[in-house]
Amino acid sequence: MFELSRDSTVALVDQIAERVTSLVEHGQLPAGARLPSIRKLAKLVGASPFTVVDAYDRLVARGVIESRAGRGFFVCGRRLATPLLAIEALVDSAADPGSDALALARMSLSHSSDIIAAGSGFLPENWLMEAVPGAVLNRLSRGRRPQAWMQCAPQGLFELREQIAARLVQHGIAAGAANIVTTFGASQAFDLLGRILFAPGDAVLVEDPGYFVLFEQLRGQHVNLVPIPRTAAGPDLDALENACRTHRPRAFFTQTLLHNPTGSNSAPANCHRVLSLAEQFHFAVIEDDVYGDLHAGPAVRLAQIDGLRHVIHVGSFTKLIGPALRVGFVAAEPALIAQIVERKVLSVLSGSALLEGFVSEVLDSGRYRKHVDTVRTRLSRMRRDARQALERAGVTFESAGGEGIFLWGRVPDRAPVDKLVRDAREHSILLAKGSLFSPSRGCGQWLRFNVAHSTAPALIRFLGNALSEAA
Repeated sequence: MFELSRDSTVALVDQIAERVTSLVEHGQLPAGARLPSIRKLAKLVGASPFTVVDAYDRLVARGVIESRAGRGFFVCGRRLATPLLAIEALVDSAADPGSDALALARMSLSHSSDIIAAGSGFLPENWLMEAVPGAVLNRLSRGRRPQAWMQCAPQGLFELREQIAARLVQHGIAAGAANIVTTFGASQAFDLLGRILFAPGDAVLVEDPGYFVLFEQLRGQHVNLVPIPRTAAGPDLDALENACRTHRPRAFFTQTLLHNPTGSNSAPANCHRVLSLAEQFHFAVIEDDVYGDLHAGPAVRLAQIDGLRHVIHVGSFTKLIGPALRVGFVAAEPALIAQIVERKVLSVLSGSALLEGFVSEVLDSGRYRKHVDTVRTRLSRMRRDARQALERAGVTFESAGGEGIFLWGRVPDRAPVDKLVRDAREHSILLAKGSLFSPSRGCGQWLRFNVAHSTAPALIRFLGNALSEAA
């Protein structure tokens, strides 16, 4: 099929990925063609099966090949060159600053193999499918959980709440099932909390940059958003204290681990100071931990230090099990949990016993922990590859650290970012511009990249050409 060079400085796994990509691009491996099995290719090129697995993983993440369960690996179909009309038909962002946020959210949720989802917040579909053993569906369909087809308790499936509480205890967060309420993903959790905690005009602190969907939710509740700059060590503490003295906020939304969009983690000293200010100025800290399971090694969470006195802890299984499983949760003191349950009943009556039972089965099977370990390893590798490829294309990064799904990159000052994003859409590439993540509409030359989707050759070629023209 091809030969590998043992004398080359290029690693064998990179050589395999490059050779296969070249064969596909030159039509020698046409769309739909089946690739040799892992063992067969390893024997043909004289490499270990582990090296071939690694190479195939990279090619799947780049959209060059796809994995079909039980059948092997196949060359993906050609990407369509037609514009992404679903984005272009939306309201122009100059008329409505929130429309860009809605466009990115809609396209991130759209399922299409023809889009390079470099700006998405979700992992590739084939990565997520590995989290769900077939036995889970069998157990649900064969009636092991007859309650899965009935109404769900408004606070959430008791067994799942116990499992969530046990996982929080493992993270050093003292919680029981009574401290947990399930939600339709983290987004509903934020919406319910906003409706309970805030009145129009209340000052609410948010990170800048931070989670763009949250900003639009809070604007819809007519609160006063006060941006707090995010640094590599966490929230800017001087800015946070000044905002507390000036605005007397009701709450502060923050991500301690694997911050979206920067990928940074708050330092322990930073966490302690945030909680000290919360104590002094009497505001709630809402800790968004939806990506926390991907953090490697020991971690410090605000809820771990605080014991749920000032901290409201929000998590979700949607990002790591699948977007279709809208199961999140809030961990808080029981009095607030009771208020959330009341608001949840008035909003949607209850959650889904089917979805919550599904998540409970995945956790109980032990597959979730192994899946998270696998995803973490893949992301670490893809993060390195994506960063190197994006740097070659002209994107720069401030620090060598970070982990998880996202890279936060800067394009040259002369590059017109709005035009870059529009042109990318015409090439079936989804980019997420930095100003979406800034409540102050800053971060104009920044882009958020999902590392699992950001090594695609078409993306790197597009950025390389566009940024070289702007230089």
